Amino acid sequence: MSSWVLGARKPLEGNGIEIDLAIDGGDPLTLDAVEAEILETGLGKTLAGIDNASGRISCVNAATQIIVAIDKITVASLRYEKAELLRNHLKELLAGRGTEFTDSGAVEDPLGTPVP
Repeated sequence: MSSWVLGARKPLEGNGIEIDLAIDGGDPLTLDAVEAEILETGLGKTLAGIDNASGRISCVNAATQIIVAIDKITVASLRYEKAELLRNHLKELLAGRGTEFTDSGAVEDPLGTPVP
């Protein structure tokens, strides 16, 4: 089962938000807001029993786990409760509530830095 760290930040260029997703301690994948929303929606649909593929992101129900692939490469294998937790964390980041989450919960930001 995969573990993760999600971090929100301003993009180097333009407005909005980017979310870095690091799986099992690997290099982070950077998702723009649209891709993060696609992942959140895909997890929701897959948890409801509907496999989902949109653009470069796909989520597939594989018996007792949700398999997440980006660019057709499997990046995570999550039990249902972990997939729901990841989905909830993505929702929080996209709503501007929090700056970093892990599969074990929120990470406190000592500077209290808001993300627009």
